[in-house]
Amino acid sequence: MKKILILTVLSVFMMACSDEFVDADLENIVTDDDIAKLAEESPEALLNIASSFDVSTVNNLRTFGVAGDNGHADYGQKSIDLIMDVMSNDMIDSNNGWWYDEYYKYNARIDETRWTSVIWNYYYTIIKGSNQTISLIGGIDPNKLTDDLKYVLARSKVMRGFCYYQLIQIYQKGQPAMSDAGIPLVDPTADLINGPGFGRLTVQEVYDQIEKDYTEGYDELAGYTRTDKTAINQVVAAGFLARFMLLKGDNINAIKYAKIAQGGGSLAGNGIMDGFQDINNSEWLFGADINADTTSYYASFFSQMQSYSPAFYGANGYTPGYPGQLGHHRTADVRLYNAISATDIRKGWFGYDNGAIKTAFPDQIYNYKFYDNTFFEADYVFMRVAEMYLIEAEANANEGLDVPAASALYKLVSDRDPSYTLSSNTGSALMDEIRLHRRIELWGEGFGLLDMKRWGVGLIRDFPGTTHLDIPSVFYNIPAGDFRFTFQLPLDEINLNDAITEDDQNP
Repeated sequence: MKKILILTVLSVFMMACSDEFVDADLENIVTDDDIAKLAEESPEALLNIASSFDVSTVNNLRTFGVAGDNGHADYGQKSIDLIMDVMSNDMIDSNNGWWYDEYYKYNARIDETRWTSVIWNYYYTIIKGSNQTISLIGGIDPNKLTDDLKYVLARSKVMRGFCYYQLIQIYQKGQPAMSDAGIPLVDPTADLINGPGFGRLTVQEVYDQIEKDYTEGYDELAGYTRTDKTAINQVVAAGFLARFMLLKGDNINAIKYAKIAQGGGSLAGNGIMDGFQDINNSEWLFGADINADTTSYYASFFSQMQSYSPAFYGANGYTPGYPGQLGHHRTADVRLYNAISATDIRKGWFGYDNGAIKTAFPDQIYNYKFYDNTFFEADYVFMRVAEMYLIEAEANANEGLDVPAASALYKLVSDRDPSYTLSSNTGSALMDEIRLHRRIELWGEGFGLLDMKRWGVGLIRDFPGTTHLDIPSVFYNIPAGDFRFTFQLPLDEINLNDAITEDDQNP
């Protein structure tokens, strides 16, 4: 890793510092004393530098090529989200096409493929950016930091925590022991060029760092008011904390932070039928605002996901992207579709061929949840308030608190289904109901495989009435807890990182 993650602080200092510091000796510019002096004498200059790191790091969630692969599956967090869903029970890579084919086949997890590197390099690139900010201003006396600098530092911690949170789930089995091998944690103060590499720490050590980053970030964002939903504020940090607490089994804190995050938005009713393309939707807590300057066109989520765009198809006679132009669709599993009530508006997220589907098959249930009325300028959603109600429900159910669990579920589902009544289920039956609605609600948003691992659920594609592809490379079942649900570390990481050997590799 030390040969891959290289800080660029020096060049940014040269471009962004005040004249006095630009004229100073280069070696002295990057000492702790000079950074502290800059914070005191020209805090606006330090803020400019730190803010450039901050903006760049958050923008990497929606930017093409961050992982260095530069293929059409390297377009940020939404690509990882799609990977996690296409490997789950609830999504089918229909027509078995191109960029996500190897993930659907479970071949992409192997160390020698480019596909595991896409995930690993993506998150560690963002960690590098977060560490740049943390190393720049994290060592300064907090009393000498302006509020704006404190907020930048806090957001960087939250972003780093998010990356470690994603990595530990992908590169370790579900329900791991705390002593199991985790992932490398990168010291922001280390010499990444000449110093030693970073080895795999335990799951416990990784969890501790995630919780520290999230908690400090949340606390330090108190008082911050963001200008739009592309920025991390305290609500978003609370949402990330709720996710993490659910993962680690701290249900009381999962409930606490989920309720806090719920206050950042409101359920949208029929507004969820808008194609998931507008960051201004009241349910969105955090997202990316895509426009003509920031779109990556065919290397983008909607290019890979949308099977039908009503507005674009009506005006142009086709839907742009891999599904609409080449017939490479991501479709829904028939079991999930059949489990949705006929009176639930979410039933309209899925359906059979409407006559406008490219290379349609009569048994496939196509995606109508995600669509883009523009030419790849639809926004990206990273967090919604609906998820927070599901976390509240599941965490309560984990604690055996059936009444508040059913109440939280009712708040969400009654907004989707006017015929839904407060659940009378208890125990495992209530948990099954919560899990079902989580699978329906969050389909295509990046939780499929991670939830299966967290719940201890196997992959089942071979069943009566299946619509999964009947070819040997994909038509099989994988038992719960199987090693194939866990990605291997990229081969380059083992070859280039002197702190990781073949013995450290996942099965």
